[in-house]
Amino acid sequence: MNSADFSGNFSGVGEDEELDGDLDGELDAELEDLESVLGAEPTSGQAGAYVDPRKFELATLVFEIPRHSERYRVDSFLAQNVKYATRNRVQKAIAEGRVTVNGKRVKNSYGLIQGDKLEMTILRPAPEAMKAEPMDLSIHYEDEYLIVVDKPAGLAVHPTYRHWSGTLANGLLHHFRTQLGDENAQIKPGLIHRLDKFTSGLIVIGKTQQAKQRLSRQFAERKTRKIYQALVWGVPDKPEGLLETNLGISRRSRMVMDVYPYEGSMGKTARTAWKQNQSFKHFSLLDVELFTGRTHQIRAHLRHLGHPIIGDFIYGGVAGEGHRFAEQDLWLPELLEIIPRQALHAAQLGFYHPESREWLEFKAPLPADILAAMDWLRQKFGV
Repeated sequence: MNSADFSGNFSGVGEDEELDGDLDGELDAELEDLESVLGAEPTSGQAGAYVDPRKFELATLVFEIPRHSERYRVDSFLAQNVKYATRNRVQKAIAEGRVTVNGKRVKNSYGLIQGDKLEMTILRPAPEAMKAEPMDLSIHYEDEYLIVVDKPAGLAVHPTYRHWSGTLANGLLHHFRTQLGDENAQIKPGLIHRLDKFTSGLIVIGKTQQAKQRLSRQFAERKTRKIYQALVWGVPDKPEGLLETNLGISRRSRMVMDVYPYEGSMGKTARTAWKQNQSFKHFSLLDVELFTGRTHQIRAHLRHLGHPIIGDFIYGGVAGEGHRFAEQDLWLPELLEIIPRQALHAAQLGFYHPESREWLEFKAPLPADILAAMDWLRQKFGV
């Protein structure tokens, strides 16, 4: 291994790239990034206040207003047409002079006219240089081309615009620099897919650019195998099933993915297979296999199935949406203290080695918190 194997900087995966088979539930960090797409307190709040370009990434969105958008208020138009924008953030951008129509500043209530040229400057804090940080990594496999790690719950995969340290990427940077014997080596381990901060389990990282490209192609072409285990509310009527729907951003909340008709005009196609593994009278452990990689896919699909994941505060898993049991208010806090996150684990990962083409498959046992929750359910409700 030499420094030529690692060059550059870490780069994250986009919001719903097809190559990311494990985006299930796993974009909370990215949504957090984009939450500040209109600016994260970049100025003192005074209209027209100076913005130091050295401290922020600047980009301009340009719209030419079509006839059907005439008479829209400018703030309403931007809130509806800029991903993750809200009217409050748009109005803040307008007050700071970052929104113009035909080159002139406007008020929130300006009524758009066909042919208007609407421009908005968006801001994000400029990225910092990533720091290498010692970390106890649970490595399942490593060679000169790739590394497979069992990520614990609570560890983000890579830095965001709000959190620059304490991530798996920081730990990998230290690990690879230690291997090279060069604490200043310029390194670019390839993040091919990722897991949400509060989902545990297996993740593969490419250590060379060629390995990253070949592994990414496998994820994009559905040649990998990804099986999760989820502890859910209720017991399905059938031993197994296949969910085929579209998934897209909810009209009610940009932080949530909604289910839409399969192969319809809304959202993107999503396919998830599930099978009962164990049951605990009112709860179940499911094996879940992904055939597509959509944002929050498993979490949204299991809620749609009527069996939300225990502890999933976004998709009905804290209160047990659709489920009500005797004295639930008394025992539920105890369960959520044992498993205070979504009980979702990336248990199995298979792919072809990017160099030898040999099929590799790895399994990670359930972590202690999910096992403890299962033991508690057995004692409380039986099998």
